[in-house]
Amino acid sequence: MSVGAISLPRWGPSPAVPSAAEARALGLVARVQQGELAAFDELYLLTREDVARTLSHLVGRRTDLEDLVQETYLCLLKAVKSFRGESSFRTFLYRVCANVAFMHLRWWRRRPEEKGGELPDLVCPAASPEAQAQAREAQVLVARALEKLGAKKRVVFVFHELVGLGPEEIADIVDTSPNTVRSRLHHARLEFTEAMRRLLRHDTGGADGKP
Repeated sequence: MSVGAISLPRWGPSPAVPSAAEARALGLVARVQQGELAAFDELYLLTREDVARTLSHLVGRRTDLEDLVQETYLCLLKAVKSFRGESSFRTFLYRVCANVAFMHLRWWRRRPEEKGGELPDLVCPAASPEAQAQAREAQVLVARALEKLGAKKRVVFVFHELVGLGPEEIADIVDTSPNTVRSRLHHARLEFTEAMRRLLRHDTGGADGKP
């Protein structure tokens, strides 16, 4: 298997037009801001799968992923009161995810923890068993390669390559300039590609492959 043969799975909606989920989320946000907390439960159900997937790629396979999901929604409940629609709700939600991920990654680098959480299953159930096995293998390799990236590079890489966001929206999420995002993305791609090559050489028993 070559690096170029691995297709990174994107799950994000198209940024071209507001999705039905975005419109529904905005309606729920308005109700939450009016004090209707039951609407926040609906918002949680609407967005939880996306949040869990995003966090799993941002921070890696962690046994405490569910704790990070809950932390994200606690932060969201506080932050949503100040949401005024200057950006899409999707951007606003991803900004909260990114902040939680940054804090966790910085903490983790000071105090490494045991990995071992399950990856979200992005494999198409309609695919053949062989295709499913190949997709899962690629998914694990991508997760391992992402762990080689620093926090800032990893965040822009995930949002661009896996979620499908553009540099302008990512810049809004991480509070920097689009050019800075492009620079981080360029270096992240180089490091990710090299990490994949090393992992593939190691997994296939290459003489010079080192994890």
